[in-house]
Amino acid sequence: MRTLEISAVLSVGLLFLPHTAISQESPAATPNAATSKPSPDAAGVYRAGHGGVSMPKLVYSVEPAFTDKARKKKINGNCKVWLVVDIDGHVKDVRVIHSVAEDQPAKLKADALALDEKAIEAVRQYRFEPALLQGKPVPVALTVEVNFTIF
Repeated sequence: MRTLEISAVLSVGLLFLPHTAISQESPAATPNAATSKPSPDAAGVYRAGHGGVSMPKLVYSVEPAFTDKARKKKINGNCKVWLVVDIDGHVKDVRVIHSVAEDQPAKLKADALALDEKAIEAVRQYRFEPALLQGKPVPVALTVEVNFTIF
């Protein structure tokens, strides 16, 4: 798995570390990936790292913020989002595929869902150098994991 990681330590009341990892399967994980001709899905989106499609390069990111309630209740967890990086390097079609709330007790789920929204807000602001196929920009799908941890 190829991974690009970004992390920062911020201090707002409590110390927390939002950690973001952008990942895609390695071409080696798919048989004949080097020789197969890449084809987009029905929406015209490619898979980065397959058939000569390069990975987009993250050039700008925003750290997600904790909500006051999540910080107060010390909610930790991971939010995974699926997104498309378009040919201009902008983020489109962000969808949660694993919620912070999935790993929380029932009494914390509502506050944990607010962290999913914070992750989406941050990821929508990311900017990339677009993925390339034969030197031309193409839209690609990525999965981004945002980890919320309070120390």
